Formats: sequence, C-alpha cells, structure tokens
Amino acid sequence: MNAKLLQLQIEIFFERLQKGEYDHPLYLAMALENLASQAWDEVDRVYPEL
Repeated sequence: MNAKLLQLQIEIFFERLQKGEYDHPLYLAMALENLASQAWDEVDRVYPEL
C-alpha cells in the first residue's frame, strides 16, 4: 500500500463516520483498527530500520 491509498482510505472512513455508518462501537473499533494496521504497515515500508 502506498501513502496516497492510505490517505484515500482515511478520507473514506471519515465520510462514513460522518454519515453514521459506525453507529455501533464494535464497527467503529474494527474500522479504526484496520486503518491503524495499514498506517503501521506504511511506517514499516517507509522506515524499515525501525
């Protein structure tokens, strides 16, 4: 995954959040966990020495 795709997924998440698609705390937690995992994957890709 690259940074532009990650940014797009964050924007999609934010739009869905504003529309109320994450009305259950479990759905919100799952979406946030997915974004966090993708962000850490991107950090690992950019900074492999960490």
